Amino acid sequence: MTPTPPARSRLMHGLLKRLDYLFVLRPTLFYPVWTVSLAGLWSAERAAAGQPWYALHWPRQGFALEGAIAIGLLTLVMGACFLLNQITDVESDRLNNKLYLVASGAVSLRAAWSETALLLAAGLGGLLWLSRPLALVALLAFLVTGWAYSCAPLYGKDRPWAGLFINLGGSGLIYIFGWLMAAPASGRMFLSGLPYIAGIGAVYLLTTIPDRPGDAAAHKITLAVHWGEERIYGATLAAGTLGVLAALPVREGVALTATLLTWLFFYTAWRRRSVDSALRANKFATLILSFLICWRLPVYLLLLVLVFYFSKWYYRMRFQVHYPSLLT
Repeated sequence: MTPTPPARSRLMHGLLKRLDYLFVLRPTLFYPVWTVSLAGLWSAERAAAGQPWYALHWPRQGFALEGAIAIGLLTLVMGACFLLNQITDVESDRLNNKLYLVASGAVSLRAAWSETALLLAAGLGGLLWLSRPLALVALLAFLVTGWAYSCAPLYGKDRPWAGLFINLGGSGLIYIFGWLMAAPASGRMFLSGLPYIAGIGAVYLLTTIPDRPGDAAAHKITLAVHWGEERIYGATLAAGTLGVLAALPVREGVALTATLLTWLFFYTAWRRRSVDSALRANKFATLILSFLICWRLPVYLLLLVLVFYFSKWYYRMRFQVHYPSLLT
C-alpha cells in the first residue's frame, strides 16, 4: 500500500505546479528587457539634461509609477514572445536538454498557447490605454521577436542571418521603448542605441554556441551551425569592439563603461573557445549593464536579486537542480 503524502507536501506540490505558469516565462530572461529599456529611458534623460559623456550621475527625475507600469506591460508582451518561442522550439529544446517547461511537458501546449494570448492581450491593451506610441513599439517588438523569429513564414530562429537581425531589431525596439518613456523620437535616439545593440548582437552570437549540436539535429541553421564555433567567437569579439567604438562619437558614457567591461569577457571567450566561457560572458554582459542601471535606480537591484533567488528556490524545489547560476 502506497503511503499518503503529508498534507504539507501536497500543498507545496500544488503551489509549485501553479508556479509553473510563471516560470514557463523564464523570468531571468526579463533582465535584458528591463535593463535595455531602462538604459533607453535614461539615455533620453541624460541627453535632455546635457550631461557630459563621462558622467554616470544625472538629474534624478524619479521613476514614476507610470514608468513602472509601462515596463511591467512591456514585460507581459515579451513574456508572450518567450512563450511563443518555446512552443515552436519544443523539438530542439528537448534535444538540447533545455529545462523549459513546455519542452518537458510540465506546461501543456494548449495552456502555453492560452497564456501567450492572454499576456499579449493584457500587455498591448494596457499600453494602448497608457500610451499609443509605446503600444506601437511593443507591438512591433512582438512581431519581430515573437512572430518573425518563431513562426511561419519567416522562421528567423532557424535561419542564420534572419536570427541575428531579428535579435538586433528586437533589442533596438526595446531601447526605443525606454527612450520614448522620457523623450520624443529623434536621430540621437538611434545613434545612442547603437552601442547597446552591438553588445546585444555579441551576446546573441554566443548564445548559438551551446545549442549548436541540438540545433543541427533539429535542422535549425543558426549562425553557429552555418559558420562553426571558431567564426562565432571571432564575430562576437568584433561586435563587442564595435559596441565600444559606437559609444564614443555619441558620448554615451554608460554604454562605453558597459561595453568596455563586457569586452573583456568577450575577449576571454574568444581566447578560450569553450561553452563555459561563452555562457559566462553572456551572463556578465547583462549583469554589468544591469548594475550600472542600479547606480541610477538602486531599487532595481532589489528586483534583480529577488527574481534570481526566487528562481533558484523554484528550480531546486520543483526539479532539484541548481539554476540559475553565475558560475557558468
